[in-house]
Amino acid sequence: MKLNIDRTDLLSGLARIQAIVERRGTLPILANALIEARGESIELAATDLEVGFVATISARVETEGSLTLGAKKLHEIVRELDENNVVLSTEDGSRVGIECGPAHFSLLAISPEEYPTIPGAEGVNFVSLEASLLAEMIDGTLYATSTDETRYNLNGVYIERAEDAKVRFVATDGHRLAKIEKSLPSEVEFLDKGIIVPRKGMAEIRKLCDETDGALEIGMGEGFLILRRPDLLLTTRLIDGEFPNFRQILPSDHKVRIVLERERLAHAVRRMSLVAHERSRGFRFALADGRLELQASSPELGEAREGLPVDYSGSAFESAFNARYVLDALGAMGSKEVVIELSEPLSPAQFRPADDPDQVAVVMPMRL
Repeated sequence: MKLNIDRTDLLSGLARIQAIVERRGTLPILANALIEARGESIELAATDLEVGFVATISARVETEGSLTLGAKKLHEIVRELDENNVVLSTEDGSRVGIECGPAHFSLLAISPEEYPTIPGAEGVNFVSLEASLLAEMIDGTLYATSTDETRYNLNGVYIERAEDAKVRFVATDGHRLAKIEKSLPSEVEFLDKGIIVPRKGMAEIRKLCDETDGALEIGMGEGFLILRRPDLLLTTRLIDGEFPNFRQILPSDHKVRIVLERERLAHAVRRMSLVAHERSRGFRFALADGRLELQASSPELGEAREGLPVDYSGSAFESAFNARYVLDALGAMGSKEVVIELSEPLSPAQFRPADDPDQVAVVMPMRL
């Protein structure tokens, strides 16, 4: 195999796969990038067996073929090259040559025959979805996924078709829950039964949204979610598990409802977090006589207190929450004002954007 490729194009593709390749895995081949050259382009691929990535990049192919190289080292080398044209060629059965101007490298490679197969788009039905809309839904839920690997069914975002041609994203780690719904231009039938997309796969899809102007195509293969655009294919394995009944977690009513400026509340909670107990991150949340009082303390640091005026005239109400959870929920909302709905001191609190009834964050209270 021998090809010439623009350094900028190759560097962009290699940078994109760095978060996907396995650097300390049990299979050495998963630390490599697969490069297949044919026609007037190459396919640059990477996978960790959970997330797969295939990018099509224009190239001047002299001899067709394929090779694999360590993705991290290849990225480092290409990043330091000075000239635009990069030549890749197989030198023998175990080495690959990299030339750019006066620089020449000869690197050990692993046979491309050992590289795992990345699911393709053959036989998959796709629907079109605006990248900006998909990004908004991921931002509204990904933060609430669990990082506890023993609760694997919570390690991703649950996606299902909702009523009125909407799609629903839900995530929870058992201490908080995030839900968002959006209308789609067409029905997404493969979401009828609901799927769980793992956290890493969702993070890669979110990156793809930032790189895409316009729409992405989304479809489902056998155990995989697949996204594509003309120059790129991204696949993520689905979590084989049952997502909990999130409807039981959502509060059905509330006794207290207050509206606050989102940024002002977020800054106040962030100030409380500076002195909150390092492990619990807890702060008190008290309402009385038209005022919201926030308070946090720790034996090692001291105490912080701040009051915010609110439209509240009911009886005194006090609860406590994890500051990190509240900040994550507020940060995922883009509205100027946020609605907070409360029932009992030890019942979950609901946070909603004042201008979007289809997004909600639920935060469980804590004891201080």
